[in-house]
Amino acid sequence: MLTNLYVKNMALIDEADIDFESGLTVLTGETGAGKSIILDSLAIALGLKNPGEMLRENDEPAVAQVSFYFKDSAILDKLQSILDEELPEGDLIVQRKILSGRSQFKINSIAVNAAQVKGIAPVLLDLHAQRDNLRLLKEDNQLEMVDYFCGEDFFEKKKILALKYSEYLQKKEELESFGVSDHDREREADLLRFEVNELEAAALKPGEDKDLEERFLKLQNLQKIKEGTGEALGLLSYSEGNVSDMLGEARRALSRLEEYDPAIAKMNEALGDAEGIINDSVRDISSYAEETDASEEEFYEISERLNVYNHLKTKYSADTEGLLKLLYEKSQRLEKISDLDNAKEKLQKEIERSEEEIKKICSGLTEKRKETAQRLGSEIVKAAEDLNFNDIRFKISIEPAGYFNGNGADKARFLISTNPGEDLKPLNKVASGGELSRIMLAVKTVTAQADGVETLIFDEIDTGISGRTAQKTAEKMAVIADDRQIICITHLPQIAAMGDYHFLIEKKVEDNRSITEIRRLDDEESADEISRLLGGSEITDNVRGSAKEMRIMAKKYKKDNRS
Repeated sequence: MLTNLYVKNMALIDEADIDFESGLTVLTGETGAGKSIILDSLAIALGLKNPGEMLRENDEPAVAQVSFYFKDSAILDKLQSILDEELPEGDLIVQRKILSGRSQFKINSIAVNAAQVKGIAPVLLDLHAQRDNLRLLKEDNQLEMVDYFCGEDFFEKKKILALKYSEYLQKKEELESFGVSDHDREREADLLRFEVNELEAAALKPGEDKDLEERFLKLQNLQKIKEGTGEALGLLSYSEGNVSDMLGEARRALSRLEEYDPAIAKMNEALGDAEGIINDSVRDISSYAEETDASEEEFYEISERLNVYNHLKTKYSADTEGLLKLLYEKSQRLEKISDLDNAKEKLQKEIERSEEEIKKICSGLTEKRKETAQRLGSEIVKAAEDLNFNDIRFKISIEPAGYFNGNGADKARFLISTNPGEDLKPLNKVASGGELSRIMLAVKTVTAQADGVETLIFDEIDTGISGRTAQKTAEKMAVIADDRQIICITHLPQIAAMGDYHFLIEKKVEDNRSITEIRRLDDEESADEISRLLGGSEITDNVRGSAKEMRIMAKKYKKDNRS
């Protein structure tokens, strides 16, 4: 449930701190007062809307923050699954701070990215703007609505279908690549043969180039190595005053003193260890020096072999591992081109098998969609009848699309008849603006029951309705609000009167600047605002009396109908 919306330094709002309760909350105000700013700020906080023109041209950060409280552990589990981290039970605070065009998101004071916030938004609430009514007219969206109710197994099958369809397209593309002319294919084959022969002739081996480079570096500096090892041997053992002789003399000198102090014996023993290490080093260096030799022929062979590697690396822009991979890929391609007829036949059979697999999956999806469409259509009819559709007939028709893709092989059509004796016709052919609003409300009613979202927000979903229909719409919202939090921006007095809580959004001028303020109304103030909705600019005693009567009747209805 949404418990608070905090907005600062955004559009016409200096600062607003709004607490929300469960039940039905209505927001009203004059046209242009800034009602949409409230819902836009909420959408901005959840990453569903770009701040755009709502940002002010100053150096102060804009802040949009929403707070929620959850009593349903299933919702907490969904949030934790999406965020992949533990969340405390109870309160959840999502904040978006914007400065110099850059956004910083936080959830419970922990920094997160925009994708994470956007991912949890559908779990937190269902936000319906006026433009969403138009989405209901598009067949792609109608199919999406049906799919929404088909269950987790259905979506797992759609994932498998999407993967199979992607592989199918790749095979089709590969088959089309065989359609080039014989001349172009022969030219490609000639080039591939040359490149394959060149790479095969090189007899490349993983790691060989590194070994060659090390050997080449050694041979290139052979004279320096010989001079250096000879000098080291001289200092250690061969020259006059070498380290080995001096260590021997030092040991003999200490040996004469060992009888006077046992500590001298330990020092002499350590010198013996050092003498042994030096003698081992002399042998190692001597052996290395003896082996460090090479003919000009060996140096030439290594140089030529390195040239082969370096030439191929430069030509194909690849290291040794990359060259070996290229050899494999080019060999495979050459084999296919050389045996084109067999390759095409094999690929065509693979495509046919893929088509059969895809059609089988699509058939299963179609069956599930038809079953779901029948159930969903009946539920929407029930919800629509509560909205003053007395003779409505509504059907969701699942029909062949005439093709298949990663979404299946179906199209959905919402068919409706609102008058007795009329045939069912596509929704986009017969529904008025007011009918669309009510059908969408009916859909949202069913959706809320299915997905468990605790908060539904409507931005003037009542557009195009009035009179008895408006009253029925208000009553339906009150019933939904019995176990769901409903927040509704409205211009209808019937819905405003039905609200458990009433907020007024006003535009004022302070210091030659327009600002938007929002405040919660008490019963008397609510009656005055409903009077404005009823009577316009001139509010008479009769209008005010009607407004109070509407409030009384609304309270009685909620008392009689809420559990």
